[in-house]
Amino acid sequence: MAPLDAPALAALQRGLAHFRAQDYFAAHDDWEEVWQDLSGHRRMFWQAMIQLVVGAYHFRNGNLRGCLGLWQKATQKCEALMAHADTPTPEPVLRLHSVLQATLHLVQHGDDPLAHLHTFAWTVVSEAWFTLV
Repeated sequence: MAPLDAPALAALQRGLAHFRAQDYFAAHDDWEEVWQDLSGHRRMFWQAMIQLVVGAYHFRNGNLRGCLGLWQKATQKCEALMAHADTPTPEPVLRLHSVLQATLHLVQHGDDPLAHLHTFAWTVVSEAWFTLV
C-alpha cells in the first residue's frame, strides 16, 4: 500500500476536522476528494467512512431511510474488509464497524445517534487512521 501524498493527508485532516465539527457534508467532500484516487481495501474503508458521515447528514435532515441505507452499506463494507482472512483486520475497521452497529441500533429504536458519532469523532478517530488503512 503506497503512502498517501501531502495533499491527500491534508484533505483527510480537513475531513476529520469537519467531522468533529459535525459538518458532515464538508467531511464527505474532503474525504471523497481522496477516496476517488484510492484502490483496494483503503478505498473500501474510506467509502464506508464517507457513508458514515453522509448518513449522519441525512439523519440530521430527517431522511431516516437515506441514513439507514448508507449505514447498512457501510456496515457491509466493514464486514467485507473483516472477512479477509489473509490479513489481520485493522483496528480502524473494527472501530468503524462497532460505531455503525451502535448508530444503526439507536436509529432503529428511535434515538438520536449524533451525540454518539460526535464522541466517536473526538475519542476514537485519529490521524493515525490515515496511514493504517
